[in-house]
Amino acid sequence: MRIQRSIFLLPAVLLFCLAAAHADEGKRVALIVGNNNYPMAPLKNAVNDARMMDQALRNAGFRTILRENTSQSALEEAVAEFLQQLGPDDTALFFYAGHGVQIENENFLVPVDFTAATSVIQAKLRCFRMAGLLDGLKSVRPKRSVVVLDACRSNPVAESQKLEGGLAQPQNAGKETYIAYSTGPGQVAADNPEGRNSYFTEALADMIAQPGLALDEVFTRVRSRVSSETSSRQVPWSISNLTARFYFFPPSDASAEADSTLAEKWMEEARGREQREEWREALAFVEQVLHKKPGGTIEALAARKLPYLKARSEADARYEASEFAAAAALEEEALKIDPFALDAAFRAVNGYLLSDRLPDAVRLLQTIRVRGTTASLQRAEAMLKALAPAEPEAGRVLQAGIQQPPPVEEVLSGSDLHAPDFDAADRFLTSTPIDLSRWAKELTSALAQPAPVLQVASASASAPAATESVAPPNSEAQVAKAMFHLEIVPAGDTRDIAIRRIGAGAGPDSPPPEYGFVELRGSDEKTPVLLGDRVMARELPAKMQLPAGKYEIRMMQGGTLLSSNPLEVAAAKVVTVTIGSRQ
Repeated sequence: MRIQRSIFLLPAVLLFCLAAAHADEGKRVALIVGNNNYPMAPLKNAVNDARMMDQALRNAGFRTILRENTSQSALEEAVAEFLQQLGPDDTALFFYAGHGVQIENENFLVPVDFTAATSVIQAKLRCFRMAGLLDGLKSVRPKRSVVVLDACRSNPVAESQKLEGGLAQPQNAGKETYIAYSTGPGQVAADNPEGRNSYFTEALADMIAQPGLALDEVFTRVRSRVSSETSSRQVPWSISNLTARFYFFPPSDASAEADSTLAEKWMEEARGREQREEWREALAFVEQVLHKKPGGTIEALAARKLPYLKARSEADARYEASEFAAAAALEEEALKIDPFALDAAFRAVNGYLLSDRLPDAVRLLQTIRVRGTTASLQRAEAMLKALAPAEPEAGRVLQAGIQQPPPVEEVLSGSDLHAPDFDAADRFLTSTPIDLSRWAKELTSALAQPAPVLQVASASASAPAATESVAPPNSEAQVAKAMFHLEIVPAGDTRDIAIRRIGAGAGPDSPPPEYGFVELRGSDEKTPVLLGDRVMARELPAKMQLPAGKYEIRMMQGGTLLSSNPLEVAAAKVVTVTIGSRQ
């Protein structure tokens, strides 16, 4: 009886906790609709999707209205019931899985009693207008509205009237509204015939259950997962004018909103927007980071980015107003902040050419020839040759030849190339569910023990002095953070640089190294084997893989070199070495 009571009491406790967590924001009310049974093009998973979403939202504290296989009149009645339950402090969520269509740039949901229409007007009359739902939400004015449509499948209305598939971008959403589609406007999503649920709804239900994720982050993760599962054939889409974050399950404490991992996500979004040249949006994310004041390297990076993004954003506005000289000057301002922003340099060149300021254009092309990559240098050369007949300075610049590129320390002037970014490593380890403690313990243990160690070193490296020793890390966290390593190398015979993983070839076109094997045996089984500062084995005997080449095997005790022996590793060969006793 005691066990049975605890099973029945647990849901009540959970519901009480959820109610307490959401008490300060009004009710959460959701209308969930799933339509499968169409006379034309029936679906398999839409009702399953609605049931899955109903469970996920009830777990998140929503009062749900679930409707399956709705006719047009039943759908209208359900919407009316939904709107009547909403007040000014409430959160409204509408989820629909089924067929949907755009007709003359307006979105319609297809009820299961839809029959083939003979005209566009008739098709509209036989469907449910999304505009009616959005207008109803605007009239009742909930605190926020979330509209989720897994309704971008191919559909009978489009086929009967030769209409465009997919959904149109919403035209009449009210304030404080978040709208999400299972794929982009005008695109068609899959019903996932191999599974019980659509790719989109399955991912969304999983992400809703994750604690501490704001609504934007939920859909960012859904977008990533669906895109991956469908090989980018389906990429969910969303648009929002919410002014405050919303959580299905709030963070465990209020300070989580100021967590540096959240700021890092904003910076990642800013970088993505910057790569797409969406300067205003990138600027907004950076300002969001600075407003939160997360501290550390993430705030310093945001502070450095702010004036650059302001200049690029304002330059865009000037270009749109056909103020080309002013736009070019702002691009030059951005170039002074980031001397290697070559796209800003080329845009400034174009602005000066449109303003008939040829000397300024030539001056910037010369700057690109000094600081540019191989591809941008070739582009600048071609432009200078085209300008030479009209501008003598362009010919003189060409005759002067190409200067040596600046050192890599100048290229990456905002980065410390010699010290690990432990702040970034902390954020990564906080947000990544990977247990590195076992490796850290092994490395700490191996480096800290007083017994002799075997060091395998390149033969070109000098032997350590008698007083030299390996300093063990101070903590497991230090070891884990030090595992993150970046190497910057020349990219072949070009002016470019590349980032590669340790152990790769000298450049992106280098062949992979050939490997051989070394088998170490010895009477002292507790002797660990290190390759540089990397633990290859904790005791003898040991077998390890090494790139072909010449090495030295050094027996170390504390800071003392006991012995040193040469070793040559051949590709695809095994070399056996017997290590004598430490005595």
